[in-house]
Amino acid sequence: MGRVIADYRIEPGTAIAYRVQAGQYIQIIDVEGSQCSDFLAFAGIDDAEELDSTATRTLNGLAMPQAGLLGKYFSQALQPLFEVIQDTCGRHDSFLLACTNQYYEDAGYPGHPSCSDNFNRVLQPYGIAARSGWAAVNFFFNTAVDCSGAIVSAESWSRPGDYVLLRASRDLLCASSSCPDDIDPANGWHPTPIRVRIYDRSETFARSVGRRASPTLPLRQTQPSAFTDRIETLTAHLAEYNGFWVPQTFAHHGIQDEYWALRDRAVLLDLSALRKFEICGDDALNLLQYAFSRDVTKLQVGQSAYGCLLNPHGGIVDDGIVFRLAAQVFRYVGNCDSDGEWLARLAQQQSFSVTIDPSSDRLHNLALQGPLSRQILRSITQFDSKFTPYTIDDLPYFHFAIGTIANVPVLISRTGYTGELGYELFVHPRDGSALWDALMAVGKPFGLQPMGMFALDRARIEAGLLSAGREFDDLTSPYQAGIGWSVALKKPDFIGKAALEAIKPHPPKVAVGLVLDGNEVAEPGHPIYAIGERWRVGMITSATFSPILNRSIALAQVAPEYSTIGTELEVGVMDGMKRRIKAIVGTLAAYDPTKSRVRS
Repeated sequence: MGRVIADYRIEPGTAIAYRVQAGQYIQIIDVEGSQCSDFLAFAGIDDAEELDSTATRTLNGLAMPQAGLLGKYFSQALQPLFEVIQDTCGRHDSFLLACTNQYYEDAGYPGHPSCSDNFNRVLQPYGIAARSGWAAVNFFFNTAVDCSGAIVSAESWSRPGDYVLLRASRDLLCASSSCPDDIDPANGWHPTPIRVRIYDRSETFARSVGRRASPTLPLRQTQPSAFTDRIETLTAHLAEYNGFWVPQTFAHHGIQDEYWALRDRAVLLDLSALRKFEICGDDALNLLQYAFSRDVTKLQVGQSAYGCLLNPHGGIVDDGIVFRLAAQVFRYVGNCDSDGEWLARLAQQQSFSVTIDPSSDRLHNLALQGPLSRQILRSITQFDSKFTPYTIDDLPYFHFAIGTIANVPVLISRTGYTGELGYELFVHPRDGSALWDALMAVGKPFGLQPMGMFALDRARIEAGLLSAGREFDDLTSPYQAGIGWSVALKKPDFIGKAALEAIKPHPPKVAVGLVLDGNEVAEPGHPIYAIGERWRVGMITSATFSPILNRSIALAQVAPEYSTIGTELEVGVMDGMKRRIKAIVGTLAAYDPTKSRVRS
């Protein structure tokens, strides 16, 4: 990774203390997997300032800091001590003490080594007074707070070689342990070594979070998109999303200004985190007919369709768009790396002759959205007449063309995720900066500005558009999620067909839009009740305040008996009993339910 200036191996049941200078990096590595490592940090005169997890949670508003804007750990003086630069595990603990002698004694193991006792031993030479229990950051320790408020723990999520990389904000005295706990699953019942490496401050490490989309896919580190270098000049508020750094809001604008720019003028969004797959071969059409909810045979070359990948019980694996580039050449754009795995598995099961090539690294994409988006593109866009007969002025909804924008090769798709007229522009990463610059320059007279994810989420809720993990998962059918129209039940055969034929007449819940009384915004998971009743009839999946409607709105899933437009219901806030807010059932899309704007 870089020049190592110190390298320590910590055997199970031991700890070390060491000093690092401001700007140096500390890498804590789980060598064999499923091993916890407790960590302390001190700073200031006589090392009087110390790591304070309560202060850290309060200042970040997070249970654990994450690589990015909210990545710092603080002292009791509310001063930063260090920050997370990289993390490949994603599950740690800041609520519980490092293990103590009393914990083992109470469990019937007197004399068992403990992290707290080991810390006392290694910190004593530095004049740090002993404590019965140390409030450490417990890296790789798998804890969570359940719905009853209990803190539960289980075996660590970390795999061999997983690590956290920290950067010291000040000169620090640090202590690290390899937890000796072998009486519960925390360390997989078998404690193993921890490695600590110190890197020189001259090294440069990119911020990243490691994610695994499935048990068999490799670790994926957060990466910049083709447009991140331009975005970072406009905002520092980026967060990890689906393996990419994406902007949440832009400096000197914010969610309100960005939202109104979308509704009144035009905005530019970085949607490179979408996953792309090239599906080619003699059975490419057969595979998509089997795996995708729409009737793909109806697509002409240059046409696309929104739908979902299905599983055998009719659940949604993912939603996305299929593009037909040639008779047996398609592109699927979805949300997950695992989509490609699923398609490959189905192709193998059905003995289809097809290749599935992930192309996300070769295709990054911007969305140009808003009522003025067509005017912005008009003067700088040229289509390849061999591919399409259209111009930018008459390219139909859910059609696409190959061409150039300001001489940059692009695929231009008449699609979007905002409820407005718009286009999605797919480009090779090497041309990303040129495309961004050209659009911002031509769009300046039209008031074009970039938009972040916070404003996008508000817009898509207004438009009744689904979000994976909120409106659907693999146990949710299209009929429950509100996209039953995307299921071509008349297709001869496709995965999940029998299950969907049974679900369609009697879905357990159906998707609706709600308009709430007052301005208070509901939250995902809030229960929905019949008026005056104690039993639930549904649940909020997404919610926001709609500026253009001047109302609090939500997407929800309710029992079919309560889905009729105009039905009065109650949303339970707080504990669901102390206070309820009246709501009226409406269309799934509160804004432009007929889609007249996106089709204009």
